[in-house]
Amino acid sequence: MKSKEVFSPKQVGQRVKERRTELGLSMPELGKRISVNKSTIQRYEADGVDPKRTMVINGLAEALLTTPEWLTGLSDDKEYSSYTVCQMELEKHIKSYLETVTSSVKGEPHQQLLTTFLGQLVDLYAILTKYWAISMKKVDEVAEDEGLKESIGKYAIHIGSITEQVYQKEMEVPVEDMKRYLDGILHFYDEGRTQISVPKLLGMVEEAERRLAAKESEQSAKVHKSTVAP
Repeated sequence: MKSKEVFSPKQVGQRVKERRTELGLSMPELGKRISVNKSTIQRYEADGVDPKRTMVINGLAEALLTTPEWLTGLSDDKEYSSYTVCQMELEKHIKSYLETVTSSVKGEPHQQLLTTFLGQLVDLYAILTKYWAISMKKVDEVAEDEGLKESIGKYAIHIGSITEQVYQKEMEVPVEDMKRYLDGILHFYDEGRTQISVPKLLGMVEEAERRLAAKESEQSAKVHKSTVAP
């Protein structure tokens, strides 16, 4: 739920104190987390923090395990959501990438090509994520199958070896897709011996997406069949 106005510096300071107290942190402990001394934290809490000081607000939010939006009154959601955590972590990597590619790679065409490669790798990683979810579900099902445990126990086989096989089987395809794509980048400029081109590289991603769609359709059909079975 969004507030209409950003907090005043004093209100931000009150939220800093509220959250620090809630987490059981002393002023020196909080100061250590953001590399300032106790007196600075005292000043933040007593006099407030300008919500426009983005770097300070972001640092405090991270140290206090909350969001900048909550500290500045733009949100009533004090805790991170999974999306917020993922976004924060990925933004660090994206910032590093942008700084590196713009400072070291000269020429817009080369920068564009690298960015295209990265975008496609991200797409492949997103596909891998869905396979991961499927594999974790199957691993959990195997691990919780008491009948299976009893059965394989007779042959002195540990359930962990079975779950490992399940995981590897499910993850083999997306991992191979990543390897094939990286291999394609490696041979991009090899005088045409492998005839790798940007369209063919992009085609690898489309092919991976089609395989995933087929697998998800198969999974849905199995679930539906088990649900309607007498």
